[in-house]
Amino acid sequence: MTYIFKRGKWYHFKRRVPADYQDFHSKPVVQIPLKTDSRSIAERRASNLNQLLESYWHDMALKGGSADLKKFNDMVKRARISGFEYRSMEDIVNRATPAELINRINVADKAFDERDVHSILGTDENPHITLEAAQEIYFEHEAGNLVDRSDDQIRKWKNPRKRAVKNFMLVIGDTPLDSISREDILRYRNWWVSRIQSDDGLSPNTANKDFGFIRQILRAAADNCGLDINVDVLFRKINLKDVSQRSRHPFETAYIKDVLMDRERIKMNVECQLFIYAMADTGARVSELVGLEDEDVLLFDDVPHIKIRKNALRSLKTLQSERDIPLVGAALVAFKELKGGFVRYRGKADLISATINKYLRENGLIPSDRHSLYSLRHSFEDRLTAVEPPDKVQAALMGHKYVRPKYGHGPSLEQKKLWLDKIALLP
Repeated sequence: MTYIFKRGKWYHFKRRVPADYQDFHSKPVVQIPLKTDSRSIAERRASNLNQLLESYWHDMALKGGSADLKKFNDMVKRARISGFEYRSMEDIVNRATPAELINRINVADKAFDERDVHSILGTDENPHITLEAAQEIYFEHEAGNLVDRSDDQIRKWKNPRKRAVKNFMLVIGDTPLDSISREDILRYRNWWVSRIQSDDGLSPNTANKDFGFIRQILRAAADNCGLDINVDVLFRKINLKDVSQRSRHPFETAYIKDVLMDRERIKMNVECQLFIYAMADTGARVSELVGLEDEDVLLFDDVPHIKIRKNALRSLKTLQSERDIPLVGAALVAFKELKGGFVRYRGKADLISATINKYLRENGLIPSDRHSLYSLRHSFEDRLTAVEPPDKVQAALMGHKYVRPKYGHGPSLEQKKLWLDKIALLP
């Protein structure tokens, strides 16, 4: 079952929430626009979204849900049915207009269910949404923004956010959100400072990413549950200054040709060897290359090329990432030998990257700790810059944004090949 329907020319995802999971949602139906008029794309996005929902429900079933969250959702529903947004009694007394206060009292006075009275007047004890529950609320909130991503991409998106919550909980525990104080945030910051000082492999930027994830999660949970939490004040001036700005270094051209392309010396499996060839002369990202489907590799066109586009294996980093790259030199050799795309590592960017980097490190083939497989993309850009192509051509090959207004279809395959032939690593 695809759970899609069409409204006008656009497709939408719609699924009724099973009775066992109604307490985890504010509405009986999950409905999200799929932002496409293509049925095949809609079916793929709906399938990804459905898997997200199934995973969320499974996780909540294993945890037994959150009693506090269920109670809170019930109060929110009851208040809305009565015509009000749920607010705590303190918030109503301090901020409601006299007209709203009188209206709430009049409606509550006519309510038959005591739970409705508490929900309208905010007199029930406020439930406590903990950090772990906030994480689940955040993931559900973001589900609609992840429908284009593969299971592996969703996993990679979730993992650093889960890690940030785990780190935060190590410092302050699974604390109710409305109890988190500025002092808790400062303790978390000091915890990160101590880690960075004792571990040369960590940078302030790593801590700043964690701060950003926690900020997003708290804000989503507060907005969705009507909690009075000033997230901006809690995290004011919390980021650490990163003076090192560690970046990857490019490989020297001679090193790529004499060492990394020496298949007698680089004794990895064939796909890893050919991946180095392909990346060196296309400059494509790791996920873009292993995300190629066979029909994206056009070896017999007038200009052999690969098509970097969204497909079932992965989404693209940016809109500008969608592009065609002519195959020249080492890249043409690689894809001819592959007779299409990668098979063993198809859709497995993390695996091929870890495999190649580990081999190069363990065999003393990495010039410094600032080099990695991704350095091949930096080398490609440097080699391209050295032959001084038009900015529009360079942006089109790298998948970068071209800063001037876009007119027409951009550089042709023939134009791009002209410049790539100047930097090809193999004749």
